[in-house]
Amino acid sequence: MAEMMYAPKGAPAPAAAPAPAKGGPAPMEAGPEGAAMRERAANAMMDKERARYEAMAAAAPKPKKPYSATTVQTLIDTFNETLDKLGGQDLPNVEVDLAGAERWDQPLPPAIFVPLVALFQAVEQVGGGKFAGKYTVSPEELADDTGLRMAAGQLTRMGNDAMLAKAMQTPVNAPAEAGGEMEGGPTPKPMGGAATRGTMTAEDKALMENM
Repeated sequence: MAEMMYAPKGAPAPAAAPAPAKGGPAPMEAGPEGAAMRERAANAMMDKERARYEAMAAAAPKPKKPYSATTVQTLIDTFNETLDKLGGQDLPNVEVDLAGAERWDQPLPPAIFVPLVALFQAVEQVGGGKFAGKYTVSPEELADDTGLRMAAGQLTRMGNDAMLAKAMQTPVNAPAEAGGEMEGGPTPKPMGGAATRGTMTAEDKALMENM
């Protein structure tokens, strides 16, 4: 909260700052102090996104046996294609350097694991939860080539689902269409203990864009 300011004795009181909108944040002060406050707020948001990213990356399971690098790359390519279809535009690709290896004996790189999990979480929430249970992959299932192939298959089906693409492209606060899902429907279970969201929120988008 900004400090109270008082006019010198005998001087006219300064004009009051406009009151913030009901339920909205207080306006930032102008000048160096306001700039410092904005910088601290931005840094706090970045720290929050970084912590969330690291927590999701840590949930990547250790492979039961080394992945085939070809299977990992197929999953990455399929993810990129599906994201373009669901987003309705050409989005930046996820890229992972597998260093020319034939086998990958480590957990999936965060660059693909985190956005993959985030996408499946978002799909569970869009359209009032109408797609929950239709496309599901838990992090624990991504521990071998079979799990990666299953995830790629789910991604392909998602990319061909016109209703899902429409739901993913609908703003969060858009009014529901007549006959659509009512509020208060069943809440899907979170994946891997990570926090669930509505359709891609600004936080989810920032998380995926900063990878």
